[in-house]
Amino acid sequence: MATTDRVEFLRRSYLINIKSGEWLDPAQNVDLFANSRCIGRSATIKVRTRDNHERYAVVIIGGSHESYARQSCQPIVVDIMYLANILPWVLLPLAVIADATTGQSHRRTCVVKAGGSESVDDTPAILNAFRRCGKEGRIVFQNTTYHVNSVMNTSGLHNCDIDLYGTLLWGTNISYWLSNSLDVGYQNQSTAWVMGGKNIRFNGHGYGTLNGNGQVWYDFVKSVSNYPRRPHALTVARASNSVFQGLRFLQSQMWTLSVIHSDHILFDSIYVNSTTTNGNSARNSHITFNNWTVVNGDDSISTKANSTDILITNSVFYRGLGIAIGSIGQYKDVFETIERVRAENITYYGTLHSLYFKTWTGEQVNYPPNGGGSGLGYASDISASNLHAYNLRGAPFTISQCTTFARAPSNCTSSKFQIRDLRIEDVTGSSTTDVVASFQCSAVKPCTEIQIQNVNLQLANGTMADEYLCGNVEGTRGFNCTGKACEKPSATGGC
Repeated sequence: MATTDRVEFLRRSYLINIKSGEWLDPAQNVDLFANSRCIGRSATIKVRTRDNHERYAVVIIGGSHESYARQSCQPIVVDIMYLANILPWVLLPLAVIADATTGQSHRRTCVVKAGGSESVDDTPAILNAFRRCGKEGRIVFQNTTYHVNSVMNTSGLHNCDIDLYGTLLWGTNISYWLSNSLDVGYQNQSTAWVMGGKNIRFNGHGYGTLNGNGQVWYDFVKSVSNYPRRPHALTVARASNSVFQGLRFLQSQMWTLSVIHSDHILFDSIYVNSTTTNGNSARNSHITFNNWTVVNGDDSISTKANSTDILITNSVFYRGLGIAIGSIGQYKDVFETIERVRAENITYYGTLHSLYFKTWTGEQVNYPPNGGGSGLGYASDISASNLHAYNLRGAPFTISQCTTFARAPSNCTSSKFQIRDLRIEDVTGSSTTDVVASFQCSAVKPCTEIQIQNVNLQLANGTMADEYLCGNVEGTRGFNCTGKACEKPSATGGC
């Protein structure tokens, strides 16, 4: 964003001083903003004043929204960093950046009382709080442990603040969860908690925790992938214009967070430490994952079928597989897309990849969640930039179009799902392999328009990674294919 564009953007916005809560009118103070700095397409706006350095939250308001915003957004008590490119999409709930109690004393507040014992299921008390205060109210979890021994469906929320100061600890009665977990509506998956509605503000304040007691599940399933009825920790379903921030997820039962049929959601400042997969987005639009820290053994964040306008920024991933596009193409003759995905300012430590694609083959073998294939569609307009990778375990960028049912024979070039318009730039760090990219694409629908530039990854011996392996790739820019990608079934984006 050029300086003139930034100034014009700020002229149409109001700025709030994070420290004082004071409103500033850019039309009268525009000279203070000429040096504001944007990093990349989606960075936080930082404003340099004449005499000091301050950070500001930027809120677009106008017309009838102005007086309401001035009344309900002070004082500022949390340092929310709004991403410039999500602001035009929606007027994010303004109370998100203010103390939830300010100007809202008339709202009903429900404080959930914990039973104080593992033998007491706190689920009824939690659900009662959501029934009483889930619309135009506030729900408060105190700084204690809540034992969640039953499934929870808290859909239909509206203009609801949720403050989690303690820990939600899920029970370990595996037979109960396998019999009662709630349908997600995708890949025959299920979940322990469904949350949905409009204008939800779920704040963990940096320490509110969802603990899935996952070790009992890891021992029980014995590495069986997608064990039937094994629940996700939290599913955000049919939600819009909402913010989830400052939450900690520990040892999730299966996938940590699944998002489905939702739009205009910000997941900000989320910490995940779990053996299994984390953020998964399916059938959503305008979803932002900002400032995530993920320590896991599977996909760090995964975008799945019919995900559009997905933004992943300012995050750090440890040990897992990296950002996944897919898997997709799993349902026979069903047309699906993934479009406009941006990953920017991401740091990786010991992950397998930085960004990888996985699609199913062109033949259906068995059924989801572990089988399928012969799906249609495309992934398009995917970009990754300003990436910092350290000790990558495999090629940072891979495409595998050979996902299939376990141990089934497969034709790795038969996928009917196309990958096109992929852009990667500004990558630094270190790797254990000299392969920068391995693109095993379909002969039926070749990969097209792939651009890679400015990659500097050093090996232990001091040389630079410089190999690009290709199969059925058309229209490369910024690199030349140096060899052939292997064609073998893969669930992790490479042989």
